[in-house]
Amino acid sequence: MSKISGIPQAARLARAMASDIAIYNVDKLKRGIENDRLFEELEDDIREGLQVWREKVAPEIVDGTNLFQKAFVDIVFAQHGNIPSKIF
Repeated sequence: MSKISGIPQAARLARAMASDIAIYNVDKLKRGIENDRLFEELEDDIREGLQVWREKVAPEIVDGTNLFQKAFVDIVFAQHGNIPSKIF
């Protein structure tokens, strides 16, 4: 199977994966934001998602962009800003 070689397709996959992380980990996400431990709470899920994304996307896109990280911030942080946090 060939790897995704277009940035729009790689970005779309990254957003879908970030969305899945958010949807399937609501409790971890809420607890992580509330306690300023989001990355620790979601560490395994983020690592797994990034690994799968890297396997499906061409290396030049993986190494030359921050699409996965941007998708995570856009989906997780932007869409969950209503959760109270000690740091905000």
